[in-house]
Amino acid sequence: MNRHLRYAASFAAAGALMLAGCSGKPAGEGAAGAVPASVAAIQQAFTTVVEGAVPSVVNISTVMRFAKGAVPPRRDESGEPPPPPDYLDVLEQNGGYRDDSLGTGLIIADDGLIVTNEHVIRDADEIVVRLSDRTEYPGQVIGADPRTDIALVRIKAGHKLKPARLGDSSKLKVGEFAIAVGSPFGLESTVTQGVISATGRTDFVDDAGEDLIQTDASINPGNSGGPLLNIRGEVIGINSSIMSSAQGIGFAIPINTVKAVAQELSSRGVVRRGWLGIEIQPLTPELAESFGAKGEQGVLVNRVTPRSPAEKAGLRGGDILTVLQGRRVSGQKELQRQIAALAPGTAVNIEILREGKRAAVTAQLSEVEGKTPLQAPIKEAADALGLAVTPIPGTISKELSIDGGVAVNFVEPTGVAWQGGIREGDILLRINREAVVGIDGYRRLVAALPPRRMISVLVYRNGGHMYLAFRTR
Repeated sequence: MNRHLRYAASFAAAGALMLAGCSGKPAGEGAAGAVPASVAAIQQAFTTVVEGAVPSVVNISTVMRFAKGAVPPRRDESGEPPPPPDYLDVLEQNGGYRDDSLGTGLIIADDGLIVTNEHVIRDADEIVVRLSDRTEYPGQVIGADPRTDIALVRIKAGHKLKPARLGDSSKLKVGEFAIAVGSPFGLESTVTQGVISATGRTDFVDDAGEDLIQTDASINPGNSGGPLLNIRGEVIGINSSIMSSAQGIGFAIPINTVKAVAQELSSRGVVRRGWLGIEIQPLTPELAESFGAKGEQGVLVNRVTPRSPAEKAGLRGGDILTVLQGRRVSGQKELQRQIAALAPGTAVNIEILREGKRAAVTAQLSEVEGKTPLQAPIKEAADALGLAVTPIPGTISKELSIDGGVAVNFVEPTGVAWQGGIREGDILLRINREAVVGIDGYRRLVAALPPRRMISVLVYRNGGHMYLAFRTR
């Protein structure tokens, strides 16, 4: 019995018992095929959530280009590199090849602002966003934050979109229903459900990251960037990762974290975090006793970075940090999150224990050391159609059984060819039913195209031929 049937059976049994308890009749007694009201109400609640959420969920596909012989990075939660193309790729013969990746995103503003995972759009040369009505738009990266795995993408749809309802992840309770929506393995608008298994998970994030929501709602490669919803239809998290060695263990970024990071990214394009410049470790009872601080709580400084705010404030290795900004330091990760949440330039008051004596210092935080802001990819020179093309080696033509043509090496996201459906890696064979013979032949055909006229283009893509039509400028 699969997951959905197991849950359905559980709900039906629970509903039948509740109904029997209220009516005094045995479960199942009554009209044949009748559904208990309590079960119908649960089912209706789930379908209402899904119907309201799906229009705000988008599919995100990206294209990366790699040098010939390079090994693609791991692109999804499976931990495995993407498979190579199943046909001889033109770009491979021209010194590189393509890697296509799929993910999910969530509309958070009606002007086309979309949140997704940073790892979904990382190093992408092209981003295509498909709405629930299957219309496609080029996506532009507004900003990305690798530490929290959050990114913002914007599309220009020309009309208002339906933003999702964002909830409050601080109110989550373990055992609440959880509903995930996304595009696992490219299967768009897939819905799975389970419960909130745990909150505050910090074992699977880096030192500057935030805690995660754990759920047993089925999350698979391609779900990344999609919403985790509560039974009221509010987004409580953004699905981000799975434990590949286990079953039914997935993680989502709390929506409160997402909202804070998205605000920074939309205004600055990057998240600025405070940096103190210390390396710390948990203060075990044994360490506390050895440092003359038996029974104390805090964290132990094991290294101070040279020329850091911590060194300038007089902190040393062996100091025990007990209070930051008037708040008792409860643990290593909590302190790291407290500092990272403060803006660079903030003066922080720190209480320490040093050789059994208490002291107070003030440090002025600086910018966190980390990755530089995400830069837009360098665009190739595009022609009047918004394309950059390259010749096709004779070995490719023979292998693919095609005559002539040119390979599309770049598609300008705002160009007419992109709007017409041409994508990087396509082979252009005909323009207005005339054969494309090499680069010079292609350029002559493009130069002769009349303005503001509908044209047809025959392309070869993924082992098949396809006609596309669009209007010139």
